[in-house]
Amino acid sequence: MAHPSATAMTSKPGFHLSVLVTILLSAAALATSWAGFQASMWSSQRTTHGNHASRLRTSSTLATTRAGQQRLVDVQLFTSWLAAYAKGDTRLATFYEHRFRPEFLPAFHVWVASRPLQSADAAASPFALPEYRLAEETEARRLAHEADEESATSQHASGVNDGYVFVAIILATVMFFGSTAHQAAVTRMRVILFGFALTTFAFGVYRLVTAPLSWPS
Repeated sequence: MAHPSATAMTSKPGFHLSVLVTILLSAAALATSWAGFQASMWSSQRTTHGNHASRLRTSSTLATTRAGQQRLVDVQLFTSWLAAYAKGDTRLATFYEHRFRPEFLPAFHVWVASRPLQSADAAASPFALPEYRLAEETEARRLAHEADEESATSQHASGVNDGYVFVAIILATVMFFGSTAHQAAVTRMRVILFGFALTTFAFGVYRLVTAPLSWPS
């Protein structure tokens, strides 16, 4: 019995289509691997920045708590000083004044210099003056701002990660239709399935090459 030659086999349209489908499936598998790698990189970034944001928020909360405690100390000492001053107890007033915190003293001196008993324009208390500043309060705001930035970076990484997962799903669709085209008995159906797989692959590759990249640090 005569066997068809290799040239005759490779000249069949079905053979060429099978080769194209095989190439497409190989390219889709490679692109899927790349999408999975990038998804893992961006997922790692999302976790890293998210954890850093949580630590910064915790530090900000602690700094806010310390600032509140310091403010309470300032208020209590100033109230005690004011009561002693109102009674004319200079010794007791001096006792309290010597125990004012260094951060409170600039505002206190400015307030006293404004002659609050004589001047209607004087501030109601040293706490209303811009000279009254708490370093812990400033630190809390700085940490909160950094936490917001880290959180935004984490959200961005999450969005990019979702994009790569979507691309992987698209490429999985390519492999499904490509494999189906391999198995289809009717040539026309194989061509249609291959065309759909190729179009989907082109869309997936476009999403892949336009997505941001991340590399191991």
